[in-house]
Amino acid sequence: MASTEITVKAAQDKIGELADRDADSTESELRYMAYGARLRTALRAATRYVAYTSDVGEAFRPVVPPWVVTAAYGVSWLYLSGDVAYDSYKSYHRGPSPVEAANFSEPVRIGISAVQRATFQSIASMALPALTIHTAVAQSRRAWRNATNPKVKAWGPTMTGLAIVPLLPYLYDHPVEQATDRAFDWIREKLIERNQLKKDDIDSAKK
Repeated sequence: MASTEITVKAAQDKIGELADRDADSTESELRYMAYGARLRTALRAATRYVAYTSDVGEAFRPVVPPWVVTAAYGVSWLYLSGDVAYDSYKSYHRGPSPVEAANFSEPVRIGISAVQRATFQSIASMALPALTIHTAVAQSRRAWRNATNPKVKAWGPTMTGLAIVPLLPYLYDHPVEQATDRAFDWIREKLIERNQLKKDDIDSAKK
């Protein structure tokens, strides 16, 4: 068996194992990919100081070309797409609950799960961290504006942004997850109610 086939099989086995355990990427080091993956390009352009970060692209904005930040965001959106695909696979692998089986087709059930995960990741991994880091870097420029050392003046805002990175999962993951779960539970309830009304109308028409 070729080495590439072995690698693919090992990856498939690992994904299956994670799905069986209902593992969540936010509960492992994979969570930091949402924040750190986008920064690889930026880090190569500036420094290798940071291993796992959040919105480093934003933190490095004052010291790297704009295209580096744009490319970094592209990497993060790629991660988000992969995470949504994995969560959809978990949903498919796990199968529907009795309530879901009675009210949703399989494409609808998995689609709702995918949209829910995409909503969570878009807010918790992209929007709020980007806003936080961008604001921190922009505001800290005022504090470092009077620094006499040019390097300190240039890198001060970036290091301020990087200092916030480790806190981001703790700040946003849990509250965003709770809000997303409640919102989509409500959506599911409304869809079930609508389906029930349709069934009642059909039953009434038959009588």
